[in-house]
Amino acid sequence: MKDATRQDWRKQLLWGMLLIVFGALVLLDRAELLELDFDLRRIWHYWPWLLVVFGISDMLPPSSPRLFLNGLWKVFFAAWWYVSYEHVWGLSFRDSWPALLIAWGLGLVLRPLLNDYFNSNKEH
Repeated sequence: MKDATRQDWRKQLLWGMLLIVFGALVLLDRAELLELDFDLRRIWHYWPWLLVVFGISDMLPPSSPRLFLNGLWKVFFAAWWYVSYEHVWGLSFRDSWPALLIAWGLGLVLRPLLNDYFNSNKEH
């Protein structure tokens, strides 16, 4: 199976599972079998976890440097968003945006290293 096909399959599986779980929870809530409080403001705090799940999905197993770095970027962005939104360590969006520049630079530095690593593993 080609790497792109495998990655597409994995993303489709993840989206499908998330939709099934969300739909089942809402259905159980509407049928009054489960009592959930769907307060969108409260749920908003947890949306970065979707990025973490999709980021880890891109990273494991790493099929290419581009996919690995995209996954790493998603996980970092989700962490940055959470830290900024919840003011962890007293940081806000205004104070913490330079972390995005650092992550971008780190990605630029890691790309050639990961290319070398992936190419050397293909030769074995």
